[in-house]
Amino acid sequence: MDAGRNILKDEQRRFARLKSAQHAAALNLLVYGGLTVAELWIAQLAHSRALAADGLNNLTGVASALILLWGLQISQQRPDNEHRFGHWRFQTIATLFSGLIMLVVGADVVLDGYHGLQAWYQGKVQVPGILAVYVSLAAGLAMGAISLMNHIRAKQLNSSVLRTASKDSFSDAATSAGTLLAILGAKAGWLWLDGGAALAVGILILYAAWTILRDAIFELTDGFDTKEITAYRQTITQVPGVLGVQSIEARYAGDAVLLTIGIRVDPKMTVADSYELGEQVERKLMDKYDILDADVKTYPADLPPNDAPQDPQN
Repeated sequence: MDAGRNILKDEQRRFARLKSAQHAAALNLLVYGGLTVAELWIAQLAHSRALAADGLNNLTGVASALILLWGLQISQQRPDNEHRFGHWRFQTIATLFSGLIMLVVGADVVLDGYHGLQAWYQGKVQVPGILAVYVSLAAGLAMGAISLMNHIRAKQLNSSVLRTASKDSFSDAATSAGTLLAILGAKAGWLWLDGGAALAVGILILYAAWTILRDAIFELTDGFDTKEITAYRQTITQVPGVLGVQSIEARYAGDAVLLTIGIRVDPKMTVADSYELGEQVERKLMDKYDILDADVKTYPADLPPNDAPQDPQN
């Protein structure tokens, strides 16, 4: 037991959520794989750079889904001597790799779009075939459905992996819609739209990659949302016997949160009572915020500030 919580049951509950996220990521893989093959194949037949760019964009979805599945699988390994709090951060590492792949592919698509505009300027662009219209329409609808599913499941499971997948699939739905408009425009005589859309798709991929990388690096470097820390502080001060919050150190472990907390207590409080108070603080935080673990340290309220760790917000 940990602060009155059954550790084994809590672990099983968290692993069950990871397994559900795995199923959603597997569905992403199937949809992305089918769309990638269809778009790249039809792009060659229909002579559409925009559709080829969208196919390459969806190829990043295939790679991302594979990496996210790997991260979710590793995250389900139990704690060992070298990973005392488990392997939760492999979710964030998988997200980082996913963003790096998107970055490389995005740069390649931008370059291809530039070449497409050059070809248009030189009068070497072919009008896309009608098949490109149907495939891009189907891709947009499929990506829209996948994005909605990822968004709903991410909220239900509180899954950072599915939140990443939701961002990715939403941008893919938008780029597929843009691809459709570009192909229709090219067929109407605006041939520059085909290469221009490929360039725009590449820029959108780069932007999505940057946001994913930014969030992953923030978590891996122990960045933490200060609003959440403020909420933790308010909850802690509501526990009877806590005279003040000395410090709060928080970090993400995948979807889980780990806390190290310093509280100020009556200097005459016994060791047993201060330990029990620490357990009450931990239990309160676990019940309200579903954190993974909290290490609570107690300091006498009359201890000079310089003699104990200080919260950066103080």
